[in-house]
Amino acid sequence: MKTLLVSLALLSFPVLAQSSSSSSKLPVNQLSTLPKSGSKDYAASTKALQATLTELQQLSLQTKQEHWNVSGTLYYPLHELLQEHYEGVSKYADMVAERLLGIGSSSDGRAPTIVATSGLPEIQGGFIDDAKVLTFFIGQYQTVGMRLMKRIDDIEKVDPTSANLLQEVEQNIEKYQWQVRAEFQPTATDPNSGVDINNNKPVVIPGK
Repeated sequence: MKTLLVSLALLSFPVLAQSSSSSSKLPVNQLSTLPKSGSKDYAASTKALQATLTELQQLSLQTKQEHWNVSGTLYYPLHELLQEHYEGVSKYADMVAERLLGIGSSSDGRAPTIVATSGLPEIQGGFIDDAKVLTFFIGQYQTVGMRLMKRIDDIEKVDPTSANLLQEVEQNIEKYQWQVRAEFQPTATDPNSGVDINNNKPVVIPGK
């Protein structure tokens, strides 16, 4: 009876039959062989990813702040749009932080680090006019996008995986910039200078 049960088990689980007929062992997980973040291979990636992380965290805080406090004619569409941006930026911050861990580095997401190293302008507190919110984020997204493109160039040869992640982040930051810039996009019937939502003063768009 015992012999019959063993035979049935081997028929049901071919892996067991193979193991019992040879001396080979089943494969096991191995420790990562990626270089440490301090090596010349990944030192540049660590710097690029950490800088991106702090910028994304800063943008995340700012989009949520203005999601709450934007005021004016465009309150509701901007309230909704900035919530979408907050969720997207937060998602990419998490992905960048985890990539840092993947290459053997820790991620520094502490508030003092964000304040000290993001290098992005801060927005005013309290209620803020919708046109000022738009022009602020046009500038912020433009700045972060340009910085990302430089970092991609710096690391794409030594660390294409991290470079690909930063390309994905840059693509979405560029999309966010276009979404806020489109509020001022001139058309045949409306120059969209911002006069109607900024105390009759034309809005100056960075880079134009």
